[in-house]
Formats: sequence, C-alpha cells, structure tokens
Amino acid sequence: MSADAIKFRTQDKRYGLSLDDAIMTKMLTLCKETANVETGGILVGYYTNNHEWAIVSDVSGPPIGSKRAFSSFVRGIKGLQQWLNDMWDSTNRHYYLGEWHYHPFATPAASYVDVKQIKEHAENGPLNCPEPIMLIVGGNPNNLFDMRAYIYPKGERLYEMEKLGYILNSRGKKASY
Repeated sequence: MSADAIKFRTQDKRYGLSLDDAIMTKMLTLCKETANVETGGILVGYYTNNHEWAIVSDVSGPPIGSKRAFSSFVRGIKGLQQWLNDMWDSTNRHYYLGEWHYHPFATPAASYVDVKQIKEHAENGPLNCPEPIMLIVGGNPNNLFDMRAYIYPKGERLYEMEKLGYILNSRGKKASY
C-alpha cells in the first residue's frame, strides 16, 4: 500500500480499504465536473493475501443509463460488464469491490437508500461480492471534500470504517481531518 493513500479500517480490524492519490484525484475530478448533482460508479481492485485489505486499483465514472440528481444517484449498467471484463483480463484479476458516489454540498454519511443498496448487493446481488464496500464523497467541490467508507458483510450489518488517512481540498491537496 502506498504511503500517499487514504485508508479506512473497521474498528475490529477485520476489513480495510486503501485508495491511492491517483484514484482519489480521479473521483474528485468526476465530482467537480458534476458540481451540484450526485455522480458515482464502481470500485475495482483486489484483496491483500491475508484478505484484510481491499486495494482500489480503479474507479468507473457513471455508466451510460445512470440517473443523477441533487440528492440521488442510480448507477446505470451499460458498458460496465465489458469494462469489468477488461479489468479482469488486463490487471491480473482485479474485480468489483463495491460502489462509490458523491453527495454534493453534504456530508458523506450513508443514507437509508445507500444502506439498502449495499445490503442488496451483499445479500442478493448478481455481483458475487459477499462484502461490498461503499465509498461516499461529500462536500463542496470548490472548497473541501471528505470521504466515508462502509462495508456490508453478507449476513451481518453495515459497518462504517474509520478513516486513517486524510481528506483533500478542491485542488487535490492534502488537508487535515
């Protein structure tokens, strides 16, 4: 894991998430481009050998068919399977880890709809991901962003991960948290 990464970890240390600067910059750029509407996509990556850390190697933007508004985002699916297949083939088996989206001018707290969606992915989804992650970016695209990460292990409950890293301002510079 890179030293220039933001990391999240559950309190019991069973699950961790790491994103490097390039991934964060890509997500923040997508957020700034939409300004005052939600956007999002999926997280792709791999797990460490001990399966304690999910390492995000790439994120998608909103696929074709996504529905975006000030306080809602419904991710489309057009072109997503081909992109996932390409990631699997070209990156030595990197695969779906979960979802990410942006709450403009709001906190990155998971809403009822967010929790319902991640639970559905864990319990019934065709994504074959028994521990989907949800990363939420919140804040003002012209000032300061913050992030929160959640995980929903199948058959359990939603866990918020503690942030072990930093947040970024609108110019992608590290800021205190």
